[in-house]
Amino acid sequence: MKARQLVIFTSLPEVGGHTTTTLKLCELLQPMFEQVCVIIKDIPGHGFSVAAHDELIRSGARTIRCSGRNPRDWWGIPGKCRNADVFLAIGMRHLSPVLALLIGARRSVYYHITHELNPAILSHLRVYGWIFSKLVFLSPATSRLYHGQAGHEAVLTWAPQPTELPHQSPPMIERQPGPARFGFLGRLTDEKGVGLLAELIEKSPVLCELHAAGRGPHEKTLRRVERTHPDRFFFRGAFSPAERTSFLGRFFSEIDWLCVPSLDDREGIPNVILEALQSGVSVLATRTGGMRSFEMPELGPVDSEVIRLVEPQEFPAAFASLASAPFPTAELQNQCREYFEKYFSDAVLATHWRKILSMPAP
Repeated sequence: MKARQLVIFTSLPEVGGHTTTTLKLCELLQPMFEQVCVIIKDIPGHGFSVAAHDELIRSGARTIRCSGRNPRDWWGIPGKCRNADVFLAIGMRHLSPVLALLIGARRSVYYHITHELNPAILSHLRVYGWIFSKLVFLSPATSRLYHGQAGHEAVLTWAPQPTELPHQSPPMIERQPGPARFGFLGRLTDEKGVGLLAELIEKSPVLCELHAAGRGPHEKTLRRVERTHPDRFFFRGAFSPAERTSFLGRFFSEIDWLCVPSLDDREGIPNVILEALQSGVSVLATRTGGMRSFEMPELGPVDSEVIRLVEPQEFPAAFASLASAPFPTAELQNQCREYFEKYFSDAVLATHWRKILSMPAP
């Protein structure tokens, strides 16, 4: 027998993890409930994804859209969600506990979808541990870090942020001879390490390529080095959300290794790592933030050829070894995909969330 109602509280920015997570969780959780209601807060400056909203409507979800500037938009919400069995807040830190108390669902879950645990956030989460039935974090590393710092015995668990790629793995393309091909995808900033990566490619004694995409302060630098070294740099710029799936399919087919040389300890498990593994691409990453999860029993052991984690100061040496190494085999590509399926597939996520929400098995 299905539970009556799931209420999700979120935002739907044009680009961002809230939208991806909301769509995927609606898809995975809808079969467990008679009705899904999505309360959407408009956040000024983040935009609003009409396409994502339309997709929610087509899926059968009921939506309530509220403005952050108009308190009257919120008055009738508790009454509209009176029959909720589960209230699931996807971030939305300041209003989530208020709605959880007003709606009064049988079970309430707060999904903290960043890795950041600064003093202000820790203070909020300590309070949420008393209001919500469960606190869910993006990775085992985040969950353990909170438990170590908070000194509060909240009911903790973790669930990775879903990827945006369809879960039909694209066909693997036979690798043609040529130089080693590295990929970088994301914000082009110092803390993401893209400047260091570009320098390593530029100065490498072995010819190798960097295929990069994204936006940020280092865009001009990458375009400059692309003009100077057209045989080493291939900069794709940014891409629209509508073309993300087709773009990523092409991008991952053009690289041998994804590089995540981040210096930012606020990282969770970056979606781009999961998307690379799903596409059969190995990963070289720094041991920062939630990426430490790949060395924890919840996600391991993982072969170092599938995900190679190094300290930030070790990254140049690890990069140099890969630049001279044979490119990945079809067997290694299959290992990457098998690892993704074991820990991050839709079936695994659905089972994980059933347990989180205390829903009976189908």
